Amino acid sequence: MTTVYRWWSWLLVLAVVVQVAFAGYGAFYVANKVDDGTVDEDKFEDGFGPHAGFGYLVVLIGLILLVITLIARPGRRRVYRSLILAGLLILQVLLAWIGFGVPAVGALHPVNALAIFGLSLWSAWEAWNMPVERDTMAPAGA
Repeated sequence: MTTVYRWWSWLLVLAVVVQVAFAGYGAFYVANKVDDGTVDEDKFEDGFGPHAGFGYLVVLIGLILLVITLIARPGRRRVYRSLILAGLLILQVLLAWIGFGVPAVGALHPVNALAIFGLSLWSAWEAWNMPVERDTMAPAGA
């Protein structure tokens, strides 16, 4: 299960990078439509639809990473980090939802994305480069 944990942690990093690319596509797509004078809600959805849709897949990948981490038991620190990462991913969705009504809250969406990227990259790097600290539930000396 450690091998799955290691590979899945990098899958999350890759998904986060793709998600950021989709956000960039959406921004420039909408900017291009502003130049045309054709921006409406449908055009906005056309541009940011991939970002919104793929975002839910990123959250799912992060939640699956948490489950894999709990099964692989690579050490408490890594379990806590996966738990925090799952929480940040759920927060990311909430910030997007709330951000449409309260833009000041929406401004935290990209900031949280930076935290998600940094934490997922750190986790993936450590999964490949540091020895796994097995958590055992057996009593000391057993």
